Amino acid sequence: MALLDFKKHIQDPDNKLSSWVMGQDCCSWEGVHCDNLTGNILALELRGPDPMSCKSYYLHYLQLRGEISPSLLQLQHLNHLDLSANFFHGEHIPSFISHFKELKYLNLSYSGFHGLIPANFGNLSSLHTLDLSYNDGVYVDDPAHNWLSHLSSLQHLVVSGVTFRSNSSSSLFLALNKLPSIKEMRLSGCRLGSIPLFIPHLNFSSLSILDLSYNSINFSVPSFLVNLKSLQYLDISYNYFINIGHDYEWLSNLTSLQHLDMSGVNLSSMSISLFLTLNKLPFINELHLSECVIEKLPLSIPHLNFSSLSVLDLSDNHINFSGISWLFNIKSLQSLDLRDNLFYHPTFNPFPRVINEFFMTLPPNEISMPESIGSLCSLQTLNLSELNINKRLVELVGVFSGCLKNSLTQLRLSSANLKGDIPNWIWEMKNLKFLDLSYNSLSGSVPSSPAKLSQLEYINLAYNQLSGTISEEHFTPLEKLETLDISHNSLVFNVSSNWVPPFLLNKLRISSCSVGPEFPTWLQTQHKLNALDLSQNGISSTVPDWFWNLTTHNLIYLDLSNNQIRGMIPEFLTFIHIEHFDLSSNLFSGPLPDLHMHSPTLSGIYLSNNSFSGPISRIIVNNHFYLEISISMNKLNGSVPDWLCQIKKIRTSIDFSKNHLSVNWSHLISCTTTSLEAYQTG
Repeated sequence: MALLDFKKHIQDPDNKLSSWVMGQDCCSWEGVHCDNLTGNILALELRGPDPMSCKSYYLHYLQLRGEISPSLLQLQHLNHLDLSANFFHGEHIPSFISHFKELKYLNLSYSGFHGLIPANFGNLSSLHTLDLSYNDGVYVDDPAHNWLSHLSSLQHLVVSGVTFRSNSSSSLFLALNKLPSIKEMRLSGCRLGSIPLFIPHLNFSSLSILDLSYNSINFSVPSFLVNLKSLQYLDISYNYFINIGHDYEWLSNLTSLQHLDMSGVNLSSMSISLFLTLNKLPFINELHLSECVIEKLPLSIPHLNFSSLSVLDLSDNHINFSGISWLFNIKSLQSLDLRDNLFYHPTFNPFPRVINEFFMTLPPNEISMPESIGSLCSLQTLNLSELNINKRLVELVGVFSGCLKNSLTQLRLSSANLKGDIPNWIWEMKNLKFLDLSYNSLSGSVPSSPAKLSQLEYINLAYNQLSGTISEEHFTPLEKLETLDISHNSLVFNVSSNWVPPFLLNKLRISSCSVGPEFPTWLQTQHKLNALDLSQNGISSTVPDWFWNLTTHNLIYLDLSNNQIRGMIPEFLTFIHIEHFDLSSNLFSGPLPDLHMHSPTLSGIYLSNNSFSGPISRIIVNNHFYLEISISMNKLNGSVPDWLCQIKKIRTSIDFSKNHLSVNWSHLISCTTTSLEAYQTG
């Protein structure tokens, strides 16, 4: 049977295809959808984990991988094929897919394919949706793009991240103009260098979504863009618009526009006229103008018309918000991002993400936050990080009063030059889910009031000057808490040995706080942890056996460094997802463990400055990138093992200095084909 042959060629680490068993009705199998009357298989939906998920960095272990068998061609009535978000790394896009004559939906995005898009894809004349975005080196090398112009039924084209070669950007748009029903074109990061200023017999009357972001386009506004009356979504961010024009009236013609992203475009010269033009758009809902070198906003806008605006991003500009009252009177706002407006840049930087060291030495101007923010009753997300507010946090009570106190779910005030105690008004925002006060100069103790925030999922108080005790009382009703970061303060984490927390954390960072001398036993309840930092916690006991069972499956980041933890480590340790493993600067003794690290994104193994003895044991890695291994300053002896020679596909730095090892340097150098750096000084 076609599906069982397909399964035979697929690796399935998450057992997604476990229901695919001979003798059972295939229409009941996972991901298989059939016609209720005929029983014909119509759809195969085997999408992997969401690549946009905050947990996607380790969910690749749940992806299907292997080879896509042409036996699928036996599914003659297939009209829907979704293999997106899997890991067909290095595989070419199967050309046999072009033989599915009834196929209407094809999604192969985020799946690691590479190579040329098959030219015979032009045979898919019934296709409505084609998504080949964000693979691993997929490209087009047809200057005329004939294959595209033959997709006569296509409505949704998503090819972001696909490289269009042969300087064929203009012919690409001429080919797309032949598609009578095209509604969506996403061409982000396609290395487009230009688009035609004029398209004869414009045929984009149904186009509602156009994404040209992250290309190299440098042009005046093309005439066809002005005439897209149905356009609802326009993203032209991060291009090289040197001549986008000083007259933004073309925008006022886009009367259906709801979403506009011009981030990374130099708007410094005419930003005031831009906002006056945007005010004419009746349906504008999202406006993203980050890193646009905006220095001035209009002090007032007559007949303010932003009644539908819910998302406004003005981050990473140089705006002085003093006196701009209209901005804080847009009652429909749900998300407002004013982050990093330190207005001392006098000139445009074509690479806005590159920090200019000169300007970093200048004192940023202080930002004054108007109390009218407090009347934004629909606002849920507010980002004021990296603004030089330069006040005691308690002085902002007027800003965070009124209905804002009840509407906010996310508040970011990181690196805002805030001082003093944490005031009570913070804990009165009863719907708050996300709170970031990190990298300030807050002092005093942490009141037990956080317990009032029963909806809290994320709290970050790291890198302040807080002191005092954190007790069980602080956490009593925080059942939804997933991330806790109180690191780099002078806090004492004091809970009883039999404490059972009400939460299940994903991330716990309490570095440089006092936790020891005993290893925290309450951690054995936290089986969902993927990041744990207990460095510099004053722990001097041994690590309990249950800890290694807890951490080997989900953990991505582990740091127990700079304690006085003693004892031995299990002889064999296998980590599925670990990317950072640090046990350095402790008192661990006995033999090094055999480490089996399965993550392809493993970046570092740090076991230095302990008392490990005996020979260097085996470390097996599956890394595709840079890897650093440090086992220096131990009591290891014997010879450097040959398994080092098997690390050939990655750039590796291995430090085994200050041990008692014998090294055959000529053999070690001759057997390594990568950039292996090894140090042996005694």
